[in-house]
Amino acid sequence: MVRVTKTVPERRQEIIDTARVLFTENGFDKTQISDIAKRMNVAQGLVYHYFKSKTEMLYAVIDAMADEKQKAMETALNGTESTALQRLITLLSVKLDSDGFGKLIPSIASDAAIIEYCSNKMTVSAMPTLLSLIKQGNSDGSWNCEYPEETALFILRGSSGFFDIAGASNVKSEKKQALTNIIVRILGSPPNQAGKA
Repeated sequence: MVRVTKTVPERRQEIIDTARVLFTENGFDKTQISDIAKRMNVAQGLVYHYFKSKTEMLYAVIDAMADEKQKAMETALNGTESTALQRLITLLSVKLDSDGFGKLIPSIASDAAIIEYCSNKMTVSAMPTLLSLIKQGNSDGSWNCEYPEETALFILRGSSGFFDIAGASNVKSEKKQALTNIIVRILGSPPNQAGKA
């Protein structure tokens, strides 16, 4: 059997990707380091060489998921020539679409520190995009937000419970519309404009 040698970043990413799949398939609590090593067809000691614990690995998975979500939001907004209100609706749609967090959350929900880390990571990664969008809305007349930075932080913290909405599509749609209306009100725009975008 030929031994496959990978660079440190490649191997680390492989472990993160494998852990992510197993954490979302089986749940964090039901996944063991040995399961990750077995799926990768490597020795368990190799996994421990890169991560001291399963929890440390979970933080790396959360970081990767948050970075992917941020890139998806930026991609959705790039090249979009529209009002800030229309871009806000696009941004919220991407932010609320499930991509793994929804499957991961139930298995980590009882750990307040991990949930707080997850919320902080999502807030920090989305802050520049939302702040830029709020400033654009102030310029194009979509709203008149007197405190953009504080408002962006409030919106991100307040909406953290809404990310990765699961359930039937009509329920998702209603929850997205409710969140959009709340945010538009916070920003100072009439709530009925949210439905027009």
